[in-house]
Amino acid sequence: MEKNTKETRVTFSFTVSEANKLITIDNLELPKHTKMVKGLQMISDYPDRLYYQGSQRIEIGGEELFPDGFDSKILMSSLSVAPKERFFELGDVLPGDLSVKVRYQDKNHSNADFDEGYKVSLIILIEEGL
Repeated sequence: MEKNTKETRVTFSFTVSEANKLITIDNLELPKHTKMVKGLQMISDYPDRLYYQGSQRIEIGGEELFPDGFDSKILMSSLSVAPKERFFELGDVLPGDLSVKVRYQDKNHSNADFDEGYKVSLIILIEEGL
């Protein structure tokens, strides 16, 4: 039996350069051979800032998967978790028009200083046709 798909990880990154700011990214696109979206995770170069200060809305293929205000900490994973298990499983989400839209909100929190900002990466686990 020949397999005609493979799992691939697609990474989209953006910089949060101002505190208490809403950032909208609506020009992202999955690879054209995407068959299914299987999971996602969020990481940051300053995980404490993402954990305490971040929330977002994520839409893939025109379908809202996470509503406004969804806490970033729910989509994060510790380094002690095996790489394959770090993804928030979505089941099998059809990619629709392949678009990815993120509305990320930073909010001050007493447990994490904003300082000079931070980088956020959204990693999407997809099944891609060969």
